[in-house]
Amino acid sequence: MMLFPYFELAASLFILLFAFDIFSRHYENRTAQFFARFALLAFLACIFEYSVRIAFTLELAGFIHRLSGIAWSFVFPIFAHFCLIFAGKEAFLKKRFSLAALYLPASILSFLFLFTSLMTVRMEIFHFGIASQPALLSWLFVLNMVAYISWGMSLLFCHSKSCSQSVVRSQANLIVIGSFFPAVIGVLADEVLPLVMGYRMFPPTCVFDIAAMIFFIYLAMRNYALFAISPALAADIIIETMPDSMLVTDLDGRILLLNEEAHKYFKAPKEEIIGRPMNDLFLDKEKYKKLYEEVVYKNLEVERFSADMIDPLGEKIPSMINANKIRGDLGTTIGIVYIIRDARG
Repeated sequence: MMLFPYFELAASLFILLFAFDIFSRHYENRTAQFFARFALLAFLACIFEYSVRIAFTLELAGFIHRLSGIAWSFVFPIFAHFCLIFAGKEAFLKKRFSLAALYLPASILSFLFLFTSLMTVRMEIFHFGIASQPALLSWLFVLNMVAYISWGMSLLFCHSKSCSQSVVRSQANLIVIGSFFPAVIGVLADEVLPLVMGYRMFPPTCVFDIAAMIFFIYLAMRNYALFAISPALAADIIIETMPDSMLVTDLDGRILLLNEEAHKYFKAPKEEIIGRPMNDLFLDKEKYKKLYEEVVYKNLEVERFSADMIDPLGEKIPSMINANKIRGDLGTTIGIVYIIRDARG
């Protein structure tokens, strides 16, 4: 049992790994973003818990335990918040005082942990390290945990029943099942039995319980591709699989991007085309100038513009070109996109 704290540390690092993997893959998705926040706060709570176990003195362990209690108090409301987003309950979250009400109990518990001794009777040294003996008022913490986890699981369970997509139903059910059993074990082993018996019969399981919950959420996201399609990924797939050649330039006419079809169209590696002026690909430079002016200065969406283009080897390619501006978030023009087809059929 001397290695017990290091198993807690390993479980904590796995939580961090799950958060990083989901966020790095799907950072544009709001649900993935909130899962990352939930997992990161859980990681912080677990690190504090690990630090309690190996503290040099009981006084230091008590101080770290106060910080740990604050983190744990907020972990469960954030889990419920994640479930609200997952279940699409955006109307509730947009209400004026919904977020304040959602996090008010955790704020009160945090105050009790930080500024009073009402949540913990004492810190004790066990064979597995230092742990706390919860005080009678710790029932408030138990109620906080049970209420938020139950609410979150009921949201997901109802969502799975009403959702028409089998994939989403499987995702929600996996999270419900994966959250239920660790939550029951954590409530009984870490809070109820120590309160009822007056001492700890088992080593604390909270770090492993939250790691198991997050692992099942992570599995739901990965195995059922909850966030597999993001706007950026969809755009990349469309660009690379479209049958026409596509080139994107900045306002100076320098080529920034082209798809696979354009690479084949001009019979040159992408590296040889990116960075070159767009007018290098036009046999008649005046044709390019006319097209550029119609798009940039006349604000036209040009379709079926006829021009002869040339590849880097000098071969002429009769082409039909569609061109339009690319606008940024503020509506300013930041570039031009060209869709090119071979006019020879």
